[in-house]
Amino acid sequence: MSRRGGGEADTVGSLLASIATLLNDSLRILMFADKRQWGPDEFEQIRALERALDEAKKDYQELSPLVNGEFYYQNDRTIETLVELRALQVKFQSHAQNFKDWARQGGPINPIWSRETVQLRRELHRAQCRAARRIFDAEQDGSRCLGAFQVYRQQKRNEAERAKRQKERQDLPPWQQQHERAVSEEDARQRGEVPSDDPTRRNSLEALVPCCNAVGKFERLGEHDIAFVCDFCDGFIVWQDLSSMPAARAPLPSSGVVSVGGYPNWQAQALGHEKQTEEKTVVFAPLAIANHMPPEPGEWQARLSCPYCDEYTYFDQGEDSEEDVKYVQDEKGFESLQAFQAHLEWYHTAMAVPTLPVPKLPIPTPSASNCAVM
Repeated sequence: MSRRGGGEADTVGSLLASIATLLNDSLRILMFADKRQWGPDEFEQIRALERALDEAKKDYQELSPLVNGEFYYQNDRTIETLVELRALQVKFQSHAQNFKDWARQGGPINPIWSRETVQLRRELHRAQCRAARRIFDAEQDGSRCLGAFQVYRQQKRNEAERAKRQKERQDLPPWQQQHERAVSEEDARQRGEVPSDDPTRRNSLEALVPCCNAVGKFERLGEHDIAFVCDFCDGFIVWQDLSSMPAARAPLPSSGVVSVGGYPNWQAQALGHEKQTEEKTVVFAPLAIANHMPPEPGEWQARLSCPYCDEYTYFDQGEDSEEDVKYVQDEKGFESLQAFQAHLEWYHTAMAVPTLPVPKLPIPTPSASNCAVM
């Protein structure tokens, strides 16, 4: 439950408006300054301020609909959000004062200020993301992080579009349906998906990569690991001992794999950091990002829930009911990516079909083939 300030006059909207005014004032000082002696640093500073102001407006417009609209977002008074935005407002005031002093004194601009603008832009972006996430968490207790929700929602949209195309394909003549199915199955194998008639199992996780980059960033953690840091919940998803993050899943073999029931393909192949000559199987990043949960209090790693268990149902053979019952997994999820991968390997991995040797039968000779018994 969100804790809200009682007698405070500030709101998310008022603090964001104050920060936007400071950015706009700084930009106006530079726009009306004498540009005859300007160098590349001054023009770079203008571009940095313009990008910061545009991104702040864009974040405000995109995040408001995720938390019941602009009115609810701008009037939010969650204490943690107000404290964070007030501290950020002080930084922007100090930053804007630099440009006021420079306009009075003249001379070349300090090139460090453009880097400070970029850093403040990043802090403001994450502050807005966290503000929206706190509102989202108050209404969706124990669910996905807001960043994960956006990726998951885009995944469902992609699935709906493919289901629509699948329905349109059913209206085609049989010979054309067969051709379209063959082309679609081959495309699915190239994308690393399991060919199946179930459109919900043929979602392209690769198409979610841009959406994942919009809700967080990848960075090197230590010398060997790679982590995804979510802008909304500050949770870390850690891939241990990885040289680089794979951009696509491993392609499926054309034969020899059990595909009955539409087993998901969550695997990606990557080279380890210590042994770069050996490939290892890892969880494809968009799958983990779309299903992560905020860290527990005092923790730093994001927890993960299994999307395939959410879709699983079993047949209840009790005395009172005989119907499909939805499988309920642990609401806290898996504590790390390694625990999540172990679960996927055990419960959601297609097994290779062993090939049995066929014994060679002796070739009958002409004498043995003549049967004397009628």
